[in-house]
Amino acid sequence: MTGFEDLRLATDPVTLREIVPDALALQPILDAIESGLAASADTDRSERSRLYGQRCVLLRLLGDLDAALVAGRLSLRYSGDDAELVTLAGIRLANVHQWRGEYSVADGIYDQALEGASDGYRSFAHQHAGKSRYEQGHADAAVRHFENAVRLRRSGPADLLASAEQALQAALRLKTRKE
Repeated sequence: MTGFEDLRLATDPVTLREIVPDALALQPILDAIESGLAASADTDRSERSRLYGQRCVLLRLLGDLDAALVAGRLSLRYSGDDAELVTLAGIRLANVHQWRGEYSVADGIYDQALEGASDGYRSFAHQHAGKSRYEQGHADAAVRHFENAVRLRRSGPADLLASAEQALQAALRLKTRKE
């Protein structure tokens, strides 16, 4: 266990990006991931995909977008033909491209992730695809993605539903300002 699973961050209600109140607190988690990568066999593809994916997220949150991009690509490479790993790795990689301002690349990856997403990951894919459209000022597209995320999360964990509802409200405010 790396501690990554317990990571809970607030979301800025305006930018919809995660808020990292204490970057130093992320370092022990990143260190545990690095240790896990060093200990994992190259043939354990799913474990390496999972760990590189977690590394990708943490490096993005820490602002090291170049290293996050590398980790995201490695996560996708190690995901092989496991549809859930491919979807998760794709969303994480797209998120890095989004934060780098490479929206067309990010949106293409998000769209691919949505095509292959199982029901369990579809809400996650819609949430992140919506955030990319929101950042670009595409209010209608963001609203559609967030509405789908809300619909899919109604029967799931309350914190995930609240996150989707918060994003939907932000997109609706954006849409109102543009009208």
